Amino acid sequence: MIAASTKAVRQARAIARICGVAAAGWIALAVAISAGLLAVFPSPTGLPLVALVVGLCVFPLVRFARIVPPLSPTVHPENGSYGELLLAVRQVTAALGVSEPVGLELSPDCDAWLEPRPGGPVLVIGAPFLWWLRVSELRGLLAPVLAGMDAAHDTQIGRARRLVRRLDIAESRGCPPWPRPFVATVAASCRIRAEVMERAIGAAAAERARIVEPASRVYAHEQAGLVAVGWDRLLTRLAMPAWRRGYAPETLNAALVAALTELGERDRVGLGLADRLTERPACDLLDEPGLVDHAVSALAPQVYYGRPVDRILLWSHYVATVAEPALRAEAADAPDHPLIAKVRAQLDAHARPHGPGELAAGLRAVVQCGLADQGLAVWDIDWLDGVILRDRAGHAVPVDELVHGLLDNADFAALRDWITYASSL
Repeated sequence: MIAASTKAVRQARAIARICGVAAAGWIALAVAISAGLLAVFPSPTGLPLVALVVGLCVFPLVRFARIVPPLSPTVHPENGSYGELLLAVRQVTAALGVSEPVGLELSPDCDAWLEPRPGGPVLVIGAPFLWWLRVSELRGLLAPVLAGMDAAHDTQIGRARRLVRRLDIAESRGCPPWPRPFVATVAASCRIRAEVMERAIGAAAAERARIVEPASRVYAHEQAGLVAVGWDRLLTRLAMPAWRRGYAPETLNAALVAALTELGERDRVGLGLADRLTERPACDLLDEPGLVDHAVSALAPQVYYGRPVDRILLWSHYVATVAEPALRAEAADAPDHPLIAKVRAQLDAHARPHGPGELAAGLRAVVQCGLADQGLAVWDIDWLDGVILRDRAGHAVPVDELVHGLLDNADFAALRDWITYASSL
């Protein structure tokens, strides 16, 4: 651990030296230009030009020093609502022998990190972890993060991290009159050393964290990966379509639990799932999990969609407000193609057409809306697959199979057979 920490500090110093050399080179260039101007022009004439050069030299240095990286969008605790969660964090820091973070905040991101603030590092926890991980798993997941508290308090590492973040912003936004290639070169050189520094810090933190929840730590990281996959699927298939229509679905974290539970039961990816679900979930450490879930769900569009969405949408209204209007619009705009016409005829009059085609999106919408209009199926939400249809027996309609049969083989038999089956229910 000591060797890794020494390596991290060495890289931090290298980052500071690179930035110092770059600044010195810029100043030396200004001095050389000023000397040249004074040599060419007489003193009264050359002084204004020298003052201009000095101003152009100092301006980007001051501007760079004033760059403030944006804070991560987070949900802050209110009225002590994170009480037990704060206690769990204190227990982990005490076991590790490190100082406590100055605060605790939640993020819609599937991650956990220490974020530097003026008063000291703040622990930011991805809220999706709280809703799926058990308490012991959360402690094991947070231990390596909190083990990095010593590095977060190290002045040289802190300075190096600030320099790298400022360089990233200066490279993306520009910092005139510095040429962009100059900023990019310095940023790339520092970024290489920052990666080595962070790997060294991470290795030291992981080694130090081994004493906390050793039985749950490996399993916690496996579950964290599962959370990230399920969260991405939930956001992509359900949340994003709603955000585009100006609605923010409520309780995304509760929906994530339903999705991952269904995934574990359907695909048997979670061995011992039933036993896990009997243990206390980490969200129980919050005083008001429901209120926190609403707050995180309201913040999610800003993080993943790029802007806030104000209209809150109940899941019970999701199909009627978001899914069905979108599918009906897509069905109405389906291309004027013989296959589309034949499918409409099959659904409306039970004809027996056949013909080729490849119009998946529009055809899928036509099939779904047609089956719903015929009363053969009803809309429903599947937390993994998004909006689906269910027949009168409650079974999911195999829309993909029906559409693939039409597209790949112009096979209307499967659609006719399913209509006959559904009509008999």
